[in-house]
Amino acid sequence: MKKITYLLLILTLFAFTLNSCKKSGSNPQTAAESISLKFNGTLVSSSMPIATYYKSQNSLQIIGAFGNTSAISLIIANGVQVGTYDLSNGDALLTYSTGANLQDTYIGTAGNIVISTFTSTTITGNFQFTGTDLSNVTGAITEGKFTAKLITQ
Repeated sequence: MKKITYLLLILTLFAFTLNSCKKSGSNPQTAAESISLKFNGTLVSSSMPIATYYKSQNSLQIIGAFGNTSAISLIIANGVQVGTYDLSNGDALLTYSTGANLQDTYIGTAGNIVISTFTSTTITGNFQFTGTDLSNVTGAITEGKFTAKLITQ
């Protein structure tokens, strides 16, 4: 389980690094980009989500950092389209890291990701989950939502 957690953290950091090097285009945005959620009742939000669609694998990763205190990663590994993806049966993976150095990572065991809009330029949706960290502490995300410019690779 630790290997999966570390792999997810490495993938998230890699995606941040890879996407931070891209120059922004001149395309106007139709909606403000954001990702927000309540973790155990505490609201966090960011205006800088990164949504990367990997066309050859038809997979998607959405990541968001909330200052230096927490980060989220939503992954749909196969067959991205408008619809609902259930975490409990492996349709999607959701992790939430918090604490000093993001050492407490909660891996979603129940919940879902709902894709409402999926175009060549934009993705919107919502999510919720219940998960546990490596110490078997349970955490819950409610009222999760995102609107992001889609980067296709």
